[in-house]
Amino acid sequence: MTKPSQGAADTACRVDELVEGLDLGAATRDQVAEAAGRLVALGREGVAHLARSALRLAGPRREKAAALLGCLAGQAARWAAREVEQHLEKRLLNPTEQMWVMALLRRLDEAASGQDADASAPALHDALLDDETELLLWRDEFASLSHEEQQSVLAPILQDGSPALLRLLEVAMSLQIAAVDAAVACGLSRFATPQTLPLLRELLRRSDPVVRRHARASLVALERQGVDVRDVFVATAESDEPVRAALATPPQSDGRIMVLVARGRTPARVRFAAVVVDPVELGIATAWGESGLTEAEFHERVAEYARKMDQRLVRVDVEMAQALVAAGEDYARTRRRPLSPDYLVWRRCIGRPRAAVQLPIVFGPACSRCGARLRGGDLLRGGVVAGRAALCARCAAKPLACAACGKPLNRHTDEVLAREGAEGATLELLCHYCGHGARDARGR
Repeated sequence: MTKPSQGAADTACRVDELVEGLDLGAATRDQVAEAAGRLVALGREGVAHLARSALRLAGPRREKAAALLGCLAGQAARWAAREVEQHLEKRLLNPTEQMWVMALLRRLDEAASGQDADASAPALHDALLDDETELLLWRDEFASLSHEEQQSVLAPILQDGSPALLRLLEVAMSLQIAAVDAAVACGLSRFATPQTLPLLRELLRRSDPVVRRHARASLVALERQGVDVRDVFVATAESDEPVRAALATPPQSDGRIMVLVARGRTPARVRFAAVVVDPVELGIATAWGESGLTEAEFHERVAEYARKMDQRLVRVDVEMAQALVAAGEDYARTRRRPLSPDYLVWRRCIGRPRAAVQLPIVFGPACSRCGARLRGGDLLRGGVVAGRAALCARCAAKPLACAACGKPLNRHTDEVLAREGAEGATLELLCHYCGHGARDARGR
């Protein structure tokens, strides 16, 4: 091994002193940029030393290194990017390191190409842990590991105890692996903050008794550390970004509604989560989302979805959108339906309502004629849902007539419109002509 020269050793010491002396809690953005300027003044070796050592630094020191590297531009950013690329080639990275390094590399490439830094952009560490797309990539890498490797990745996160890392643990929990849940349930006692309560609430609902026992033990430990745990069963995790849009489709003939909530601090940084709620069978049918969009790109995504699916998305009150998703989740849990891992990640973007809301649909609808509870098979055999009213397959197969003109209807050959009756719990069927009249009246 080649022994570093005295000059290189002195440069390394000065870089380490620069990192150690930076106080991110007190420093302004200009002060961090000034410190980065002193780093660049040390030359290529100083920049390279910081880039090489960034991954070896732990906890707060890594955040300091990321802040300094994030202020580099032009030639200095290219120097740092080359060192990071070589680091990727030489080391096997765990999912957490890989997520951090790839995001750092993207920022350095942008700075090296002359793109102006977004002054409103969060610090690299915060941006990674609040970006669902990055978190899902991390989760997929984590899921591909063996049991022993997963425990190795979790160990330093649980040992750290930083509230910022709770987001990674929440994403790991979305996989619903008993061994992972048990490790997280044990380690949460080190995170003495109310932000831990939503995770413990989720773990206390798990079917594995070992997981629940560890979660209860952590809850007791947090209470001894002064955390008020009385709200654990109502605690929810929600993004603190302002809501930019809340949209929903009208209820479909199977009762399903697609709900979409978009958030972002600025029009240049928007994320959205979309959830399809199923009031008959699943509660939550599917969920997806996207982050890192501009507001214009978000509206393009919405228009493209409406066009492809031939559905109309209308603006709704955010409390209504949140209440629909919350009711779908509660219904899924009541029926012991599994919640998808993607939903458990994206639901933070949706949030939960703070007040009671009158929903346009009923979860677990009953037939308005015979009173039987609808099942998924009813919809496949001709059953129908319209708002808070429904008709089971058996009753739908009986002779039917238009509620407006009395004309006999054949569900198999006639175009029929189903709607909620004036009395609320009844379902009315309209023939082709009366149905078009009702649509025109609604349009006016």
